[in-house]
Amino acid sequence: MINIDRIQNKDIEKAKDFCLGIFEEMGWSKEFAYGLENLKEFFSGSREVFFLAKDGQKIVGCAGLKELSETEALLKRFYITKDFRGKGLADLMLKKIKEFAKEKNYKIIFLDIFQDNLRAKRFFQKKGFLVSRPAPEEKWLETKEPEKFEYRKLTL
Repeated sequence: MINIDRIQNKDIEKAKDFCLGIFEEMGWSKEFAYGLENLKEFFSGSREVFFLAKDGQKIVGCAGLKELSETEALLKRFYITKDFRGKGLADLMLKKIKEFAKEKNYKIIFLDIFQDNLRAKRFFQKKGFLVSRPAPEEKWLETKEPEKFEYRKLTL
């Protein structure tokens, strides 16, 4: 049974290790691994959240939402462990994120995907996220490196 809940203090170190494990597996540059030291704090704004999916005590997925503006949010750290990919967990995580975004009155969710992450590109395309070209944004480091990322947006 998978439970999806907000990150708790007891989860901070395990969540960091989980995310770093995904970076290792995927071969992603650690320069974009910011905020992992304390994901609860990184997603601590009143209109922000970080969810963990757990199988018992083991983290098997995560997803966070950061505020960009009154109407726009940024989906970050949306990761599913290899053993749970293709089994519906990503759908559940995205549903939880969208529910939270609607509760906070966001109108658009943006995200970035590493150019070589074809699985994520396909998933988010199927879920209605359209290719986008956001202007460089101070709160969104990845927008300063458009050659490394593809950007998507979903209108709620």
